[in-house]
Amino acid sequence: RSNDRRREGGRRESIEDNLASYTGQQEDDNVLSDDDNAAPDMQSEVDDVEKEDPLLLAIDDLEGRVVAALDDVKVHPGIRTTGPVAEELATLLRPVLEVAAHTAPSVARTYYRGVGAEGVEASCEDVYQRVVSDLVLPVLLEMAQSDTIPAKRGASLEFFRQLWKECHKPGSWLDLSPGANAGPYGSGQTSGKHHHHQQQNQPRAQYKRRQAKRMAREGEILRYWVQASIACTLPGVFTDEAAESAIAARGIIAASASIRPSLKHIAQRIRDTDDRGANRIYGPVMKMVEG
Repeated sequence: RSNDRRREGGRRESIEDNLASYTGQQEDDNVLSDDDNAAPDMQSEVDDVEKEDPLLLAIDDLEGRVVAALDDVKVHPGIRTTGPVAEELATLLRPVLEVAAHTAPSVARTYYRGVGAEGVEASCEDVYQRVVSDLVLPVLLEMAQSDTIPAKRGASLEFFRQLWKECHKPGSWLDLSPGANAGPYGSGQTSGKHHHHQQQNQPRAQYKRRQAKRMAREGEILRYWVQASIACTLPGVFTDEAAESAIAARGIIAASASIRPSLKHIAQRIRDTDDRGANRIYGPVMKMVEG
């Protein structure tokens, strides 16, 4: 009997231990289940924040306007309908030019995140990257390199020339005006009376950082422009019988216009670097000019 009692006591303890471990496992499962259920909620909250972000909404709107204008250019037959075909294509590309050179920096400094100059700079970088660097420049280069209609290739070259000019205007990406509120970071309007004073008040670290960013954007736009020029000046692009003489003239002029600012940009790079770096750049440039 005593042995039977010991066995029954052992069974009860075993059953109680199993029940306790099972209950604990259920609690753990419930905790894990709560975490799993919370994950989608957290993701949805992040998505909601992104959807409500004014800067992201503005960038999406700019991208939509650019894509719509480029689609109009794509479906254009490339022959004159209401006037000279070059003017028609330039009119269709005008919204793209306005967004890339003026509306985009205006949106960046209006809907910037964060506080102060750092927030404006970060927003400018985001807007430029998505609208200009990732959308406008690659699409126009593709048009210049692969479109089968000479008029569109000439229009893309002319676009790069106009973009270069517009981006140097006050408040745009390549604005040379001095001061903390110049370029895409402010209105870009500086009066001659306060010209030297504003340049002195700008922190040196901020000036050097923004100057480096401006030079990088300048180099990128020039690189796309030169690549488009090389593609459009190959034999047969503007010299075949199907190309109108006016289209060829505009294309060659727009391509040739990229030489001077490119050499000026290289000269500025030589000026900013040390002696060793300058010699590395100077030699290949002189060989290129000689050739």
